[in-house]
Amino acid sequence: MKRYHSHLDRDIFVTSGSAKDLSPGSFGICAIDGGAQGWSVVHIGPDGDAADLGGEYYFATPEEALAFLKELIEMLQQS
Repeated sequence: MKRYHSHLDRDIFVTSGSAKDLSPGSFGICAIDGGAQGWSVVHIGPDGDAADLGGEYYFATPEEALAFLKELIEMLQQS
């Protein structure tokens, strides 16, 4: 899996577990325990705060998380 994706002009980064280096406005797919516990999805706000978009739901693979984020970005574009 690539570490960088773009969908509808939105940046999506696959990280090894930390979203602290992502820039405001970007989305992240973060490994939980190196990916062994799943993958979470986050959005980085204007102040650099990460918001967990999956809540208590985690994805088994980064590909599943990427598909979820792409659908979410499409829904945000429609608003």
